[in-house]
Amino acid sequence: MSDTRIPLCLVVGFLGSGKTTFLKRIVQHHPDKQLAFVVNEFSELDADGITLQREHDKVICLPGGSVFCRCLAGQFIQTLKDLPTLLQLPQCDGVVVEASGIADPGVAPQMMREEGLDSRYRLSRIIAIVDPGNIIELIEQLPNTRSQLVTADTILINKTDIYSEETLKKVIDLIHSINEKATIERTIYAQITLDLFSGTSCSSSSGTYASGADTNFATAIAQTFEPVNVDRLLRAINTLQQELYRAKGFLKSETGAVYLDWTPNAHSQFDLPDHKGPFKFSLIGAGNKTPTINAMASRLQSGAFNKA
Repeated sequence: MSDTRIPLCLVVGFLGSGKTTFLKRIVQHHPDKQLAFVVNEFSELDADGITLQREHDKVICLPGGSVFCRCLAGQFIQTLKDLPTLLQLPQCDGVVVEASGIADPGVAPQMMREEGLDSRYRLSRIIAIVDPGNIIELIEQLPNTRSQLVTADTILINKTDIYSEETLKKVIDLIHSINEKATIERTIYAQITLDLFSGTSCSSSSGTYASGADTNFATAIAQTFEPVNVDRLLRAINTLQQELYRAKGFLKSETGAVYLDWTPNAHSQFDLPDHKGPFKFSLIGAGNKTPTINAMASRLQSGAFNKA
């Protein structure tokens, strides 16, 4: 008997590893499928979901924590139960969930069983995306990073164009020692074609819901109203490479709206001529660096980087 449940692909990975880029690749590679996306952001600012909505109209955003934390789990469960109605999608060929970069996905199979979601959805694949530049350090410092790798069926070593073969080999060997069953693939800009929906995840991991916000992380959001000197802001952010994990959001420049996305290893920006929303910028960093992160957000909001 054929399985009529909707396949659900879970995408995990640390902040800035390339998850949203991978989701955009899925949109490009499956133009003939009726897909839905659920984008979960740790920050209150829903930047990734908004950028994905520019390319696909069936996107639901869940910002402000992790869907595997008690703070958002209930909303996430209800979203999946109501998803076809919420997105006006009577036929759905697959759902892709991008979990927050700090999420522990080990609880996902248990959540689906306990909440009856496994009668409607089939967990088809769990994909973890890795930035080779920080993964070794993250495994040592943040337990959820290891959990993401242990849970995954497929692990994408992304950004392979900017790291040496020696670094890549060291990372691959370490990941293989953590999860010897996962398929490991190398990618550049998350460019890969995978069968995301036909199978069933082989993950046998388990976990527990997080009880609250992860104290390993701090976030701050700045809202601006005047044009910002983006280059000057970038120079200031670059001095915080030991404190910040990610900085991203919408800025007004002298030429119009731009989206800026920064990680300690790289940054990207592009124009948003049709941006209608507020100009908000999110900073995410180490929990013990909260004063520094708040100070940078205050400087940006107070006009320290305004265009002269």
